[in-house]
Amino acid sequence: MHSPAMIIASARIEDLHREAAANRLAKQARQARAESRGRIAGVVAGFRSLLQNAADTPVVPKLNDYPYRS
Repeated sequence: MHSPAMIIASARIEDLHREAAANRLAKQARQARAESRGRIAGVVAGFRSLLQNAADTPVVPKLNDYPYRS
Protein backbone atom coordinates (compact mmCIF):
# COMPACT_ATOMS: atom_id res chain seq x y z
CA MET A 1 0.00 0.00 0.00
CA HIS A 2 1.03 3.54 -0.65
CA SER A 3 0.99 6.10 2.05
CA PRO A 4 -0.95 9.33 1.52
CA ALA A 5 2.30 11.30 1.44
CA MET A 6 3.60 9.15 -1.44
CA ILE A 7 0.35 9.60 -3.35
CA ILE A 8 0.51 13.38 -2.92
CA ALA A 9 4.19 13.47 -3.92
CA SER A 10 3.52 11.33 -7.01
CA ALA A 11 0.65 13.57 -8.05
CA ARG A 12 2.81 16.65 -7.60
CA ILE A 13 5.61 15.12 -9.69
CA GLU A 14 3.13 14.26 -12.46
CA ASP A 15 1.80 17.84 -12.38
CA LEU A 16 5.33 19.20 -12.71
CA HIS A 17 6.02 16.88 -15.66
CA ARG A 18 2.83 18.06 -17.41
CA GLU A 19 3.70 21.69 -16.76
CA ALA A 20 7.23 21.21 -18.15
CA ALA A 21 5.83 19.55 -21.28
CA ALA A 22 3.37 22.43 -21.77
CA ASN A 23 6.19 24.95 -21.35
CA ARG A 24 8.29 23.14 -23.97
CA LEU A 25 5.39 23.21 -26.45
CA ALA A 26 4.78 26.89 -25.77
CA LYS A 27 8.47 27.67 -26.34
CA GLN A 28 8.42 25.82 -29.67
CA ALA A 29 5.32 27.75 -30.74
CA ARG A 30 6.92 31.09 -29.81
CA GLN A 31 10.06 30.23 -31.76
CA ALA A 32 8.04 29.20 -34.82
CA ARG A 33 6.11 32.47 -34.74
CA ALA A 34 9.31 34.48 -34.31
CA GLU A 35 10.92 32.74 -37.27
CA SER A 36 7.92 33.29 -39.49
CA ARG A 37 7.82 36.98 -38.55
CA GLY A 38 11.51 37.18 -39.30
CA ARG A 39 11.00 35.66 -42.74
CA ILE A 40 8.14 38.00 -43.56
CA ALA A 41 10.06 41.00 -42.29
CA GLY A 42 13.05 39.96 -44.39
CA VAL A 43 10.94 39.68 -47.53
CA VAL A 44 9.35 43.07 -46.91
CA ALA A 45 12.75 44.67 -46.28
CA GLY A 46 14.12 43.12 -49.47
CA PHE A 47 11.16 44.35 -51.47
CA ARG A 48 11.57 47.84 -50.04
CA SER A 49 15.26 47.89 -50.92
CA LEU A 50 14.44 46.80 -54.47
CA LEU A 51 11.93 49.60 -54.81
CA GLN A 52 14.30 52.12 -53.29
CA ASN A 53 17.19 51.06 -55.52
CA ALA A 54 14.93 51.11 -58.55
CA ALA A 55 13.92 54.69 -57.75
CA ASP A 56 17.54 55.78 -57.25
CA THR A 57 18.98 54.27 -60.43
CA PRO A 58 18.16 55.76 -63.83
CA VAL A 59 15.86 53.74 -66.04
CA VAL A 60 17.46 54.82 -69.34
CA PRO A 61 21.19 54.14 -69.80
CA LYS A 62 23.50 57.08 -70.46
CA LEU A 63 24.69 57.34 -74.04
CA ASN A 64 27.94 59.25 -73.56
CA ASP A 65 30.27 58.79 -76.59
CA TYR A 66 27.90 56.15 -77.95
CA PRO A 67 29.00 56.06 -81.59
CA TYR A 68 32.68 55.79 -80.61
CA ARG A 69 32.38 52.71 -78.40
CA SER A 70 33.19 49.29 -79.82
